Amino acid sequence: LRLVNPDAPVEEKGGKEVIVRSKTTTGQVLWPATQEDIEILSNSKLLYPAPYEVEGSVIIRLVRLSDPVTSPVGRVMRNRQFGIRGNEKWQLLAMGVVCAGAIYSLGFWQIRRMQWKQELIEMRRTRLAMPRVPVKGSPFPWKDNVEEYVYRIIELRGVFDHRREMHIGPRPGMDDDGNTVAGFVCVTPLRLEDGSTVMVNRGHIPADRADQATRPEMPAWVRVRGVLEEGEIPNMVGQYARLKNRPDRNLFVYLIAEELAENAGARNHEECKQALVTATDVLYEDDFKAGYRRELPFTMRHKEDWLLFWADEHTHFNYACQWFGLGTLILSMTVYKFIEVMRWRY
Repeated sequence: LRLVNPDAPVEEKGGKEVIVRSKTTTGQVLWPATQEDIEILSNSKLLYPAPYEVEGSVIIRLVRLSDPVTSPVGRVMRNRQFGIRGNEKWQLLAMGVVCAGAIYSLGFWQIRRMQWKQELIEMRRTRLAMPRVPVKGSPFPWKDNVEEYVYRIIELRGVFDHRREMHIGPRPGMDDDGNTVAGFVCVTPLRLEDGSTVMVNRGHIPADRADQATRPEMPAWVRVRGVLEEGEIPNMVGQYARLKNRPDRNLFVYLIAEELAENAGARNHEECKQALVTATDVLYEDDFKAGYRRELPFTMRHKEDWLLFWADEHTHFNYACQWFGLGTLILSMTVYKFIEVMRWRY
């Protein structure tokens, strides 16, 4: 590029002298601007046409001598991007900050979930390690104080009332080979020595064994050891779903102690509906006397199962890192684009 002093005497050539001519873009010429030209062009409306809209026309704009001279077509294409026109750069910055803030909030939500899950697992581990709570009759130790006894090991002695057996499901379960089988969760009222009732979740039973005719059971004294639970906590899906528990028809989809108690036939109904016992071990006294243990068709849970979650505290931490990483990426791109746009010249 060659600069010429505009104050120097100019030879008459029938027009303005060409000060700078671009060697890379055909037809691009720099002319010295007077103060009047600067005022007129500075107050004019900036246009951002597409190249085909200005074909055969002349594009006029102001440039500083310190700025690089670019292709008119390339500049028109660049100026059509969102973020450079008017106050769009501030809109771009605001949208990026809001999106990054929303994503960061998801990361903090996962951090809170991680802390909650840590406390829940530690609470379960502590209570599962506490001494067992023997229950021989009503009133139960957890009456009106269930929160202090959930996940405690409970020992019971009584007789199953098989006429009141309830099936929750259908639900998937595992057989002895680890294969997934369809079936139900079986809940049976246990009549204690004083006639009071505790509902016992006996475990998962395959669908082909759900009919009692395939597994006839006689009333007998049993000893049950299990974990006290309030049942499944209904969520929004359970509250608004079309499928609901129907105690009047003995149809159950969710393991909710209060609704199961409607079919338990318990004289201590108020105590019975507060919680149920999920069995981890069932021993028939007749089997103990005979020196053997009968095979039961139920798949019962183990104590360790209450410490296992599909999303444990480590999973929540990984989710939080992903959200924080995504938010940082969006914020970085927004700031980079904003700084780039601030440096652009029309």
